[in-house]
Amino acid sequence: MTTQVASVLIIIVIMSIAFLLEKIPLAFTSFLVPVALQATGILTASEAWAGFSNTSIISYIGLFILGAVFAKSSFVFRIKKVIIRNSQGSVVRVLGLCMLMTWVIGMLTSASAGIAVATPILLEISKEAGVDKKRVLKPCADVVIFGGVQVLPLGSSLTYFLMMNAWLENAGTDLRFGLMDFTIIKFPLFFLLFAYWMFASRKLKANIPSSADQSATAIDENERGTVYTPMQDKLAISLFFINLVLMVIASYTNFLPVYLISSIFAVLATAVKLLSEKEAFQSISWSTLFLVAGTLPLSTAITKSGTGEWLTAVIRDTFPSASNPIVLVAVFMIFSCIVTHFMSNTAVWAAFIPLAATMSLGLGVDPRLTVAGVAIGAIICFMTPMATPAEAYVYGVGEFTMKEFVKAGFLPCLLMVVGFLVWAPIAMNFLY
Repeated sequence: MTTQVASVLIIIVIMSIAFLLEKIPLAFTSFLVPVALQATGILTASEAWAGFSNTSIISYIGLFILGAVFAKSSFVFRIKKVIIRNSQGSVVRVLGLCMLMTWVIGMLTSASAGIAVATPILLEISKEAGVDKKRVLKPCADVVIFGGVQVLPLGSSLTYFLMMNAWLENAGTDLRFGLMDFTIIKFPLFFLLFAYWMFASRKLKANIPSSADQSATAIDENERGTVYTPMQDKLAISLFFINLVLMVIASYTNFLPVYLISSIFAVLATAVKLLSEKEAFQSISWSTLFLVAGTLPLSTAITKSGTGEWLTAVIRDTFPSASNPIVLVAVFMIFSCIVTHFMSNTAVWAAFIPLAATMSLGLGVDPRLTVAGVAIGAIICFMTPMATPAEAYVYGVGEFTMKEFVKAGFLPCLLMVVGFLVWAPIAMNFLY
């Protein structure tokens, strides 16, 4: 272990303890991470502070502003009423419809954009139903993160499919994943996660108006649905949905970076006075931005310092002859799941998939099983806000404490790991 590897590990441990104790606001703890990475010489100044110019951060600023505009429109009011009306008085159905809506948006764009776009509606539904917003936002975030990638071969999932096969090719094998393989492996797990949150919500208390109550007050509520004039309301809804459509098109065609689209429309929204300058800045969750931007450079530090290589060596040396396929995939999946809570899933894939494929081939194990374990393990990241921008977004907007967040994410993570280890070998045996 080199000095830089030890330094990175110490920074991660101190950061994690500080997050759990919350003696210092999380945003400021995150702010100290690039300070420590630069001070120790692990990263240069530009590398340490690159998180604050990251495209996810720029996208979030635009989406926060557009979300504030959208929240003031009558559309949020109407969709809220539709979901409440179709819930038939059941908070379980409310949550199910919310998760389904967020998942669809996330598949069409990305997990981060999906939760950001859906949040104004989710907050209004939580308020209407009398349910703690944390109990709505967290399930939606977990579902869109896990379900937005690889469940269906759409958008970015196609890119990841090609990446996995490229790693298999580089490992020296002719074996490849089929287009629907990850769908067959992952969709039952997605359904399991969805069902878990539906089951967990069954004891929630909610004050959902009956159908009769909603009909009796429909006229009054429609009149209070927006503070905008009819023209402003149409403009606000149009800007929001044109932005969403262009983001979807951009994610498929790359004709323009997504973050530029959200930024342009945020500027347009303020230019036509749908929000004042003060309201626009107040709509941005700065604590969320600092949390994400401050912890993003950790991935760079883990790669540059050799910490990723050190971790892979630990696996290789600890399990030199793990010839049992289930043991081998369990090791790689659990390790990937743990590490991904502190670095990006792409970085986890880059660090562990080559090793997983090589070790599997050397032990006579189908490398597609262990590669799938790493690929999916890196998406099981529900316990910390540092794991992914979508979780950080929910952490900030939902006003969670770290203990609440870890507690809420632990069982879903455990369920997904166990579910994969039970189902994936069966599915792979069926496929191959």
